[in-house]
Order: sequence, then structure tokens, then C-alpha cells
Amino acid sequence: MDKGLSLGIDLGGTKILAVLANSDMKPLAEAKSSTRIVPDPAMIAEQIKETGFEVLRGINASIDDVSVIGVAVPSSVDPRTGDCVHSPNLGLKNYSLKKHLEKFFGRDVYLANDGNCGVLAEFHAGAARGFNSVVAYFVGTGLGGGIIIDGKLLVGNGGIAGELGHTIVKYGGRKCNCGNKGCLEAYCSKAGFVKAIQRNIDGKGLKCSVGKFIKNGNIKSRYLALAYENLDPAVCRAVNNGIKMLGAAAASHVSTVAPECIILGGGVVEAIGDEFMEIFIESFKEHLFGIKPSEIAVRRASLGDSAVAIGATILAAKKGKI
Repeated sequence: MDKGLSLGIDLGGTKILAVLANSDMKPLAEAKSSTRIVPDPAMIAEQIKETGFEVLRGINASIDDVSVIGVAVPSSVDPRTGDCVHSPNLGLKNYSLKKHLEKFFGRDVYLANDGNCGVLAEFHAGAARGFNSVVAYFVGTGLGGGIIIDGKLLVGNGGIAGELGHTIVKYGGRKCNCGNKGCLEAYCSKAGFVKAIQRNIDGKGLKCSVGKFIKNGNIKSRYLALAYENLDPAVCRAVNNGIKMLGAAAASHVSTVAPECIILGGGVVEAIGDEFMEIFIESFKEHLFGIKPSEIAVRRASLGDSAVAIGATILAAKKGKI
């Protein structure tokens, strides 16, 4: 029997987080699993299903108790079809994840980009409440983004709006997983940090304490933060440079969007905390044009690691009309 529950699932590059919320979008339970990057996209859908059913079992609920299901993916999503257009970190391209999930769950499933879900959550229930226009950045395996203008999520042509991590910040710069060079994500994301750390070790001879924790080109946020806290030379150089690049890019985005509020979230921001914010704000102020820093609120995401999954429940509750 439908109990009005909403299921929101955040598919990330290293983990899958499922959140079960009540009719007021208040989280009741969550379940987490590691993402297994596999060649067959259908197997990724299977992993999402498994994590979704795990959170239901945690409170002795069934899929029949769920009204709506939303899934956040690290990909642009075609608003007409719900297909994943391009997810460099998961290897999904023009793939209908939506169809597989609807088959598994037996009901409608609403998909959106993870950054879009994150900004939705912070706008409706988090640090961006009360603002009319918001730009958000979520630093994890990749760099997700989301934009709200006049209270509405900006989706854009083909669902590509808000892919702020693929802003080109250096012509001919570092290779990004998307195939381009010089993307912001190649400098400010765990995938980007790992590559920079390796260059700092091999090319500059800097010491590094977290090499054993780097696996498949990625690292858990807590290990990165611990090394940063311990002033690991290779890590600090990579992370500080990435944060400064993010601050400069955000200032450039202000010249385009002119938001009232900027939100910073994601696993890396959560793990590093105040130091991340301080370096970002300094770089942001240095590169800002045409508006006083005091006129733009810069805030850390308040919903923590579950923000994107909560945003997916909001997406589903609104039946994708966001």
C-alpha cells in the first residue's frame, strides 16, 4: 500500500546513496553502496536497484509503499527522454538508464543531473532557501553544477545547462575525462586531484602520504582531507590550486548569471571544510567583476552528503517539472 514515501538515489562515481523521505521530504532512512564501474550499463542500473531496495528493507518497507522515485546521475539528462547523454566518469553515453530502472522498480522513475538535484535540494530545503537565483558546485569524483534562475532550475537545450565542471578554464590545459582539455573538473575534483598529485610526485618530487589509498584514479574524500590536514606537500599543492581555479571560474560565472547565492558542496567540500571555503572565497573575490562580494552570499551546502539524493526526491515529487 502506498504510504507516500519518496525514494531518492544518488549515483556517484564511487558510491550510490539511497534516501527514503516522507511526504514533507524529511529523510527517514538511507543506504549506501560502492559503485562498481562495469562495461555493461545495465549492471549499473542493477546496482541502483539493489541500493534502493536495501534502504526499503532498513525500515521494513516495500516498493509498494513508495509514491515516487527520483535518481540523480553524473550526466547531462535529455529532458524529453530522460536518457543519460554523457557521463564521462561512468562510461554512459546516450543510454536509457530510465527504461531499465522503470522495469526494475515497476513504476515511473525521474532522472536528472546530480548537480541539478543538489541545487534543487539546497534551494528548497537547505542553505540557498530564500534566494531567487543560485549557482552551486558539488566537488566529488567529478565536479557537478546547477543553476537556478528566478526560482526555476535552468535545464537548457538538451539538458546540458549547469554542466559547470566542463567550463574551459585553461585553453589546451589538462585532459578531462570528458575528452576535452582544460575543463574545470580536470583541476577541481577528486579525479583531477589524483592526476595532479601523481604529477607532483613524479615531476616535482614532492612527498605524498596517500599513494596507497589511490585506486583506479580515485581516492576517498576522507583520505584526501586527512593528507591535506597533515600538510602533505603533493596533496596541498594539487587541492589548493584546484580550489583557486574553482574560485576564479565561479567569478566568471557570476558575470554570466549574476546569482544572489553561491553554494559549495560535495564530499570534498564536506571533508576539507572551512579551509576549502576560505581559499575559494579569496580567489572568488580576487576575480569578481562588476559586483561587490558582499552582494553575493557564498555558503557551504547544509544538507551534507545526502543533498543530491534529497534533491532527487524533490525532482520525483514534482514529477520532473522543475
